[in-house]
Amino acid sequence: ADRSNSPESQLVSVIVSRRENPVIRRGNEILQFDDNVDTLFFPEMTIERNLTDRNVLILSWTVGVTIQINFIQITSPTTTLVLNVAASVAGIYRGRTYGLLGTYDGQASNDLRAQNGQIINADSSLEQIHRQFGVTWSIDPITSLFHYETDQSAIFFHEKNQLFTPSFIEPSNSQAEDASIRHACNIDPSSLPASWNIAQRTCYYDISVTKDESFGQTSLNAGNEMLSIKADQRNPPLFDITLPVYKEAKKGDKIQLKIVASSEYPSSVIQLSAIHLPRDAKFNVQTGMFEWTAIEGTEHVRIRAFDMTYNLTATHEIVFEVGRTNYSPTQFEVKILLFFTAFLFAFLSK
Repeated sequence: ADRSNSPESQLVSVIVSRRENPVIRRGNEILQFDDNVDTLFFPEMTIERNLTDRNVLILSWTVGVTIQINFIQITSPTTTLVLNVAASVAGIYRGRTYGLLGTYDGQASNDLRAQNGQIINADSSLEQIHRQFGVTWSIDPITSLFHYETDQSAIFFHEKNQLFTPSFIEPSNSQAEDASIRHACNIDPSSLPASWNIAQRTCYYDISVTKDESFGQTSLNAGNEMLSIKADQRNPPLFDITLPVYKEAKKGDKIQLKIVASSEYPSSVIQLSAIHLPRDAKFNVQTGMFEWTAIEGTEHVRIRAFDMTYNLTATHEIVFEVGRTNYSPTQFEVKILLFFTAFLFAFLSK
């Protein structure tokens, strides 16, 4: 879940039910996609199904946070639906992240920062990294945002975390298994593990442990995408942070907003387009000027910024809540009102 600055933002959760079905919640509402709908729009975010792979879900918040979730069915030791989650943030968060994913500042040396601020040496053993770094970021029962079944709780999983001791020994495979896993993970048969990239290492480990090639290859694809983003330094366009996500107005108000987006990369070319406009509104894609005479009710504008250089997209939505204009009587109505007031006063004075 992302803490958005929209007054209408709500907690979002994606879970796997006990019947092995994905369940998406926003607040207390369970969300579902209609057959011909692939995107759900909300004031602070969108939830999209991948057009080519319906098992991929993309959650994008207007504040510059994107989470991609792959629903994967593993078959060993039992058939289970699991979530493969990848997160990315806009460039404005550089140096402002912390946690298991490290600090987004381009310095690998401080990524293993424990919750108390202590930086763990990257050359430490796996067991040391687990105990001194990983365990410190286990879910706090008091602040947990996860959704739990009726007979479970944050405390239940917190206690499980404390009791769990992972294996710190690299999985061993037979020669035939090693060759098969290398093939599935696009690893050169003669290469040494030290030369593998993070995507290949993750894939190899996942298949070694689960014996499920589809699970490992999903990790490989996700890892390769992250490597590609890192190599190309690709972040989506960023809209002006002063743009509102919610705005109140009166019927008849003339609303003008300059909607612009930029990229942190000098070579990027940003193209603006309107996904949705209120009735009779205008948006100039060249200047970014949005103009609209407010109509009573709830309306929204949604603008897309497309980075033509790196094929990246960002969107920004503003919800307008338009109320009635305060009633102002005409000059004739004022005269009539004064006449009847004077008449009533004279009548009561008799």
